[in-house]
Amino acid sequence: MFKKAIEAREYDIAAHYCTDGAAEQYKRGAKAGAELGEAIDNLQYQLKEHGLARDELKYVLWSLDPFPKDIQITVGKESGDTAEATITFTVPAGKGWALNNDHCQAFAKAMAFKGSTATVPMKKVKKEWKFDFPADAGFQNRVGFLNDKYKNYVNPLKIVTQEIKNDPATKENVTNRMKTLIEQAAKE
Repeated sequence: MFKKAIEAREYDIAAHYCTDGAAEQYKRGAKAGAELGEAIDNLQYQLKEHGLARDELKYVLWSLDPFPKDIQITVGKESGDTAEATITFTVPAGKGWALNNDHCQAFAKAMAFKGSTATVPMKKVKKEWKFDFPADAGFQNRVGFLNDKYKNYVNPLKIVTQEIKNDPATKENVTNRMKTLIEQAAKE
């Protein structure tokens, strides 16, 4: 159910599948995360529809995503009230732009990664399994940045989405336009 909530950008529902500290952060950033995620999804759809998706754009949108949706979750063997989950992300090919790292993957970066895979402890709380993402100061700060700065990214994403709908440009024009707008947002 956690995966379905992430895919639907329903971070307040995803919070139900997390221990208290992480749940608080998911709830705190739910509105901003959902709006940013929806803007990313809409732009990705238009890029694909018009044949304008490039690896570079896919990677940047993946980087900005509060919690990228293309994941596989495997829960390992239980041991009493604990278990471990493995979350594997599909990372697009490409390279990033000059982004503010504090604005990237506000929810996903709470995990310790090895490559594109993270191992997450799980705890049984009131007979329900929950992800025990560490709700450290870094996580709290990223959610704070998400809440404070998400509009800086949503607005340019919406602009480019509308421009593609109205006048599909060449791949290079879309990439350059996106890069200019997103790098400007990262500076704000």
